[in-house]
Amino acid sequence: MNKIPYADTNGTLTVEVHLQNAADVFLVDRINYQRYTSGQRFNYYGGHQTKTPITISVNGAGRWYLIVNGSPRYKYRFY
Repeated sequence: MNKIPYADTNGTLTVEVHLQNAADVFLVDRINYQRYTSGQRFNYYGGHQTKTPITISVNGAGRWYLIVNGSPRYKYRFY
């Protein structure tokens, strides 16, 4: 499994993702990341993306994980 990118925030977090092809792009908090990795249903921000770049913003303190399924090569930046 590839290393999953993450960022910590005390408020608002935005991620910009540049895809090579269509993919599922999710931003999840710590609890939903644990659900995702254990195969359970999980809540997320994002979804299936066909255009690039994608921007996803969330509000909430804590650690947020970026999950990209379907595009093995992509670029991202948190801000």
